Amino acid sequence: MSEKLYRNVAIGCVAFSAVGLLVGLGFPPLMTKMIKSQINLKPGSETRLMWEKFPIWIKFSIFVFNVTNPDEVQNGGKPRLQEVGPFVFEEWKDKYDLTDFEEEDAVEFNMRNTFIFRPDLGLSGEEIVVFPHPLIQVMGISIKRDKVAMLSMIAEGIENLFKPTTPFLRAPAIDIFFRGFDIDCSPENFAAKAICLNFHTGAVKGAEKIDDTHFKFSLLGGGNHTDGGRFKVSRGIRDYRTIGQVLEFEEDTEMNVWPGDECNKIRGTDSTIFAPLMKPSEGLWSFSADLCRSLGPKVEKKVTYNGVPAYRYIMDLGDVKNEPENHCFCKDYPDDCPLKGTMELALCNETPMIASLPHFLNADPQLLAGVDGLQPDEKKHSIYIDFEIISGTPLNIAKRLQFSLDVEPIEEIPVMSKLRPLVMPLFWVEESVALNKDFTNLIKSKVFTTKTIVKVFMWNAIVIGVCGAAFSALMIYLRRQDDKKLKSLLLSFLSSFSSSDHHDWLVLRSGTLSGQAFKKAYCLAKYWVAQKIYNDPQEI
Repeated sequence: MSEKLYRNVAIGCVAFSAVGLLVGLGFPPLMTKMIKSQINLKPGSETRLMWEKFPIWIKFSIFVFNVTNPDEVQNGGKPRLQEVGPFVFEEWKDKYDLTDFEEEDAVEFNMRNTFIFRPDLGLSGEEIVVFPHPLIQVMGISIKRDKVAMLSMIAEGIENLFKPTTPFLRAPAIDIFFRGFDIDCSPENFAAKAICLNFHTGAVKGAEKIDDTHFKFSLLGGGNHTDGGRFKVSRGIRDYRTIGQVLEFEEDTEMNVWPGDECNKIRGTDSTIFAPLMKPSEGLWSFSADLCRSLGPKVEKKVTYNGVPAYRYIMDLGDVKNEPENHCFCKDYPDDCPLKGTMELALCNETPMIASLPHFLNADPQLLAGVDGLQPDEKKHSIYIDFEIISGTPLNIAKRLQFSLDVEPIEEIPVMSKLRPLVMPLFWVEESVALNKDFTNLIKSKVFTTKTIVKVFMWNAIVIGVCGAAFSALMIYLRRQDDKKLKSLLLSFLSSFSSSDHHDWLVLRSGTLSGQAFKKAYCLAKYWVAQKIYNDPQEI
């Protein structure tokens, strides 16, 4: 090969490396631009359709704490609890009555959750459990704390409606949570009618009217396939970072629940969508209408789920008293604050309920000491989200929350007069989603496989180009070195000629050598070089 050809090969290799480098450096911004333009809530878009009606169901599991010593507890004893579950449901999320606001780049909707019982995935639901009576205890404690002047009348109404001999309800678990247990509002007693008026007006959430005098009440059934509140969120068309961010809830830009502006702020998404290309340090903020609070899990570590790189986010309810930004969750800081790892819901839903992680995980030790039968376990009871930050996709989620009753004795209600003051665990729920390989493979093919192909091409192009250019440069160098050696040999050859031969060689170089002289000189040079190679090959 000639030196010119090697030079052209070197130029081609350098160009190939440059192309690989440009593709490698140019693809990430291009992919980022594509993601920004595609992931938004524009009407008719693929993202919008999936957001409106979540394409997969969430596994919703209930675990109930059965009280195994109700008589002892009624007389002031320490509760012994037995966890019963799971009772498993399909949970489907959808949004209806949507209205778009072009000027605000926002969309307004009603949230709806639908639960379908799946006894094939857990217990049958017919298991009998002993449970603090959801109406007697909750009603008595709430009235004592908020409307004490009415307590005597409410106590009389409870006696007429329920004729209780125990503060506990013994019933199938499915009745307590979804199917409902009977409430007979036929008594003519004034106090009983006053209580039943709240059932007739719809003030009692979870009550379903059967006829003029009978109702069914359950803890969760009343919210099944019903309105979960009116939201307005950003569509993220103008700014992808704002997608799903809650702008208003029930037509308010902030809540009016807590005694402080910071706690009343609505922050984050509606929890059904998150922005792509987030920084791990930003957290995954979402607004929970059920808790009247925004929550922000924090990144813990890198993980891999079904071959997809992700970040694991974790969360607990913290320690309000020792967190200045959360002091407004106290009723009266610093004297009346929730215990570590808990959240009081009285101001949110007007019930004496306490939220925490299951089995009081990471909570104040005195809560765990107040009952027997709890065994907190990080793997079973923590909250975590495995989140892919490029596409903004939650891959594997376990949201767990326990609800407990803040119990206190009430003298006006005989069956509650001797109860021990404590936080009584009632039940805990788990919402879990684990994307199968069909979904994760789609993410891998659209994001990571393409990135890998581009990266492999870039480095192959750089390596091949650099190696090719280096090889061509080496060959050019070696060829020039050979030319120098040949020239040196020929000069030595010239010095060995006789004067007549030397004359012929000079004529040969000048191009005027006669045919006979040229043939003679050529043969002499050929013979001389051959002799040099034979005698001293290292010199060539």
